Amino acid sequence: MESKNKNNQETIGKKYYEDLVNGEHLHCRSIAMTKEAIIGFAEQFDPQPFHTDEHTADQSFFGGLIASSLHILSACTQAVVEAQGDVAILSGVGLDEVKMYNPVRPGDILTIEAWWTDLKRSRSKPDRGFAAIQCKVINQKGEPVIEYGYRYMIACRT
Repeated sequence: MESKNKNNQETIGKKYYEDLVNGEHLHCRSIAMTKEAIIGFAEQFDPQPFHTDEHTADQSFFGGLIASSLHILSACTQAVVEAQGDVAILSGVGLDEVKMYNPVRPGDILTIEAWWTDLKRSRSKPDRGFAAIQCKVINQKGEPVIEYGYRYMIACRT
């Protein structure tokens, strides 16, 4: 039987702040970017013509259809969150600088390198700590695509 904390959350099997290790890598799955997913995301959230229309995209600066950076971040966020496992995250508190290097095109396979960093326990509230995850994403050619980081508030064991 799993125990519950005062907020009625399951506590057995969770990773808490104390379980995290600076530099520990997360094992993220790869992401395949399809033309349908690129267009679908863009039509709903970022309807720039170089994301939504192949003919217009062919004539653009990019010379073809590319994924929205918001799509890339969203897809990578899902893979990173899955790789975290059951971490006792209380809240996200920030997204670090996003640097984009190369466009993502239909058929690209993205590989995410992600690791825990910048672990700091709160001095004023000892029931929580802060941690960051840094991410570097490359395509199947080994070219850099995007770099960014997340910042989280994480529960400590009480």
